[in-house]
Amino acid sequence: MERETKTIKLANCEVDIIKSLTWGEREDVQDVMLSGAKVGGEGLSGYDPKAMREAKYKLLEIAVHKIKEEGEEKEFSKEWMNNLSVEDGDKLYSEIEKLQHSKN
Repeated sequence: MERETKTIKLANCEVDIIKSLTWGEREDVQDVMLSGAKVGGEGLSGYDPKAMREAKYKLLEIAVHKIKEEGEEKEFSKEWMNNLSVEDGDKLYSEIEKLQHSKN
């Protein structure tokens, strides 16, 4: 089944993202977030903030459907994301983050 997408225009490319997450996809992202929790005998004893970054990458990996740059289609990768300008990275992530809170 083809997923419904929308296009986000960035400075040097266009990115098609899915319009909604499945329940399982949302749970996968939450699992990565929760992996940073440090639990001891008295409950939560800390949190590894690296898990939040990995959860962002997981969400991006799920949500980015197609990248069109300079007439070519590219696959999403951490390297591609890390090389975006701050403005473009924030714009793209802001749109994708909305998916976690969407009720469709």
